[in-house]
This record gives sequence, structure tokens and C-alpha cells, in this order.
Amino acid sequence: MSSTTKNIFYVILQQFILLFLPLLTIPYVSRILGPSGVGVISYSTSIVMLFINLALLGSELYGVKETAKVKEDKKQLSHIFSEIFFIRLSLLLLATIIYFTLAYFYFDYKFIFYLQAINLFAYMIDINWFFQGIEQFKKILYRNILIKTLGFISVFIFVKSKDDLYLYVIILSLSILIGNGFMWLNLKSIVGSFKRVTTAKIKYHSISMLSLFMAGFSIMIYILTDKIMLGIFSSTTEVGLYEQGQKIINVLVTIVTAFSAVMLPKAAQIIKNGKMNQVSALINQSISIISFIVLPICTIFLLVSANFMPWFLGEGFEKSTIISQLLTPIIFIKAIGVMLGSTYFIPMEKNKEYTLPLVVGAVINIILNLILIPYYGAIGSAIATLFTELMIFIVQLIFLGNIISYASLFKNGFLKYVCANMVIVIIVMLCKTIININSNFFNIVLYGVMSGLIYIIMMIVLKDKYIKSVLNMVLSKISSKQKGHNL
Repeated sequence: MSSTTKNIFYVILQQFILLFLPLLTIPYVSRILGPSGVGVISYSTSIVMLFINLALLGSELYGVKETAKVKEDKKQLSHIFSEIFFIRLSLLLLATIIYFTLAYFYFDYKFIFYLQAINLFAYMIDINWFFQGIEQFKKILYRNILIKTLGFISVFIFVKSKDDLYLYVIILSLSILIGNGFMWLNLKSIVGSFKRVTTAKIKYHSISMLSLFMAGFSIMIYILTDKIMLGIFSSTTEVGLYEQGQKIINVLVTIVTAFSAVMLPKAAQIIKNGKMNQVSALINQSISIISFIVLPICTIFLLVSANFMPWFLGEGFEKSTIISQLLTPIIFIKAIGVMLGSTYFIPMEKNKEYTLPLVVGAVINIILNLILIPYYGAIGSAIATLFTELMIFIVQLIFLGNIISYASLFKNGFLKYVCANMVIVIIVMLCKTIININSNFFNIVLYGVMSGLIYIIMMIVLKDKYIKSVLNMVLSKISSKQKGHNL
């Protein structure tokens, strides 16, 4: 198995751990804290993450990119680590002072906001960007398995009623803090001691980070401000409804965009070696793979969401179903968009082309939220988010008109995947009119499994190359296990 394949496996497994365990707590937390309690946590988390993202500039992506460039040179690696870490720490210390000042004078739920400050300290010691840059994804995976498992168990042990809102915030925040601290073990063997940081280097890195800052800031605007604006112009209950509807979609988005974390250092290395023709091929192949995997995920979720959301979240979250359905196309849009950023815009240092769509999207999102939230609440915010993502995606495709080969995409099966998913929708909808099942759970299982089987059968019949690869891999694993047993 190649290092790239291993890293993709580690990243996908990591995201599964990161998201699956917290996902299991959603039904429990929804029922214990209710829409209002979930809304308070979501609102306060959005505020603290706003401060964190403002402070970090564009250092996350920049750190991965710069670390990947010098990962073979321990001396340069040590300098890069020291310089970027110093900048991040300094900015977060300043953000923490401002945050506590505003929390004291302006925010309601003050104690919740004080507890949320643990996240600021957690990000001060965050060095995940470094390990992504040197492609040590296994270390990140092990850390996440340990910490997320402890956090998962702690929620069920300590959060028993609405009065445990504070404990829930502490568990979430400490999980991040302890997890980030774990990454420092054995760091010295990789980078050695901290190097002296010069003013010239701080200036150089800060200017370079600023070029990515507007992109990160714009992403943050339409990820966080929708909840903040809902809390201001509507209610924390609407924030809770939006949060739970969006959270399910975000879980799927994060899983399907996981491999982009592997593609960024890989693309940076390809570009550094001057193999530009490989970048275009990588993009076109990635779009085809994403279409093969993500389109059926979107289709299956849409078909079962009306049963899944009430079963999963419980009473009081009915509006979250509509929100999740409106946001479902974002799974596919984000999967492509994140990949384009990781394999072309960022490693090619096309900062203007990467940033402009996001800035335009942030402006559109704020305007639409201001118009829609007062009248439609959480549903209005979902409409604004979907339209924003669609506009960003269209602008990105325009910028990549000479890089993306649409003829190659259709040749690699994009149209085939679209048609296959349309067939799934038609068959399942016909079955729903004939078969009447009262149980939400059995509806989810029946139509989820049916949709998956229809898609796999169609791909086999159509001789799709990706399904062949998957089946060959599975068969080889089975064969190797049988040989092992025989021995």
C-alpha cells in the first residue's frame, strides 16, 4: 500500500473517529439539553471560534504548506515550526485578552463563555498543522481515538440534566485541550529545540499568512455568523434547531473531504518538482472519485432524512429535518470545493483566485441572513448557506476552466453517476408508495440498504472502474485472510 493511500486511510479513519463518536452523543444531548440548551452551546461556541479563527489568520493551511516543503530538512523544519508556532501563540494570547474583556462586559451566559475560553488555550498548543505537513497522520489518528473515546464516555457519565450544561462545555473543551497536548509527546525528536525567532521572519510569515487569511476569514464568516446572527435576530432555540440539522450534514461533509488533508502536501510536493501536468490529472481524477462516492451519499440521505432526523434527534427538532434536507447538496459542493483548494489554489499559491469566491460568498451570506433570518429563522439561514456555497462553487469552476477537463469527467463516468442516482430515487420513491412502514428505524434500514445495493449493482453492470477497484481490494483482503487461516 502506497504512503498516499495509507495517509488517506488514516485521515478518513481519523475523521470517522472524530465525528462518529460525537455523532452518537447527538441524540442523547438533544434529549437532555433540548433545543434551547443546544442553542446556547452552539451560540457560545460560534463566538469563541470567531475569535480563534480571527487570531489564527491563515496559519493552518500556511503551516501545512510550508512544513511540507521542508519536511526532509530537519534544520529548516525546526525553524519553520518555531516561527509559525510563535506567531500563532502570540496572536491567540492577544485574542484571549480581548475575548475575556468582551465576555465580561457584553455577553449573556457569562459563565458558559468563560468556560468556552478553554478552547482558546487548546488552540494555543495546537500543532496538528505540523504533523499534517510532515504527513504523520497515524499519530493524529491515535491521539483522536484516545481523546474522543474519553470525551464520548464522559458525556454519558456526567451530563444527566439541563443543569449539566456547564459540564458538557467543559468536556468538549477539555477534550480538545488534552488532545492537542498529546501531540507534543516526542515532538523534540522531530524538530529538536525551539529556534530563535527573528522580526524579519515574523514579518515574512505574517504577510504570507495574510494572503490566506481572507479566505479563512470568509469561510469562518459563513460558517459561524449564521449561528451568531440567529442568536441575535431570532432565538437560541432557533440556533439549536439549525445546529442539529447542520451538524448531521457537517459530519458527512467532513468525512467526504477528509482526503484533501492528504492531497495538500502531496500537491505541494508535485508542484515543487515542476510536474504541472500531474496536477491537472490529479484534479480531474479527484472529481470523478468524489462523484462516485459522494453523489450516492447525498441521494441516500435525502431519501431517508424524513425518517432519520425525528428518530435520531427526538421530539422538538422537527424543523431540523427541513434544514438538513436543504443543506444536503452542500455535501457534494464542499467535497469538490475543498479538493480544488487543496490540490490547486493553495499549493499553486493562487491566493487571489482562492480568496475571491470566498469573500464574495461571505458577503452574500451576511446579506441573505440579514434578509431571511428575521422572517424564516433557521430555515432562512439554511437557504442562505446553500445559496452561498453554490455561488462559491460556480466561481471556483470558472477560475479552473482551463484545468478541469469536462470531456474527461464525462468519460470517467460523471454522467453515469448522476443517472444512477436518479434511478435510485425513482425506484425508492415507487417502493415508498407501495410499501407502508410505520417504524422510522425500519424505513431507514430498508431504503438505505436498498439504495446502496441498487447503486452497487448498477456500477457493476456498467463496469465502473472504481467499483472494480473496491471489489478487487475487498476480495484480495478476504483471500489473504483465508490464506492466513490455512497456514
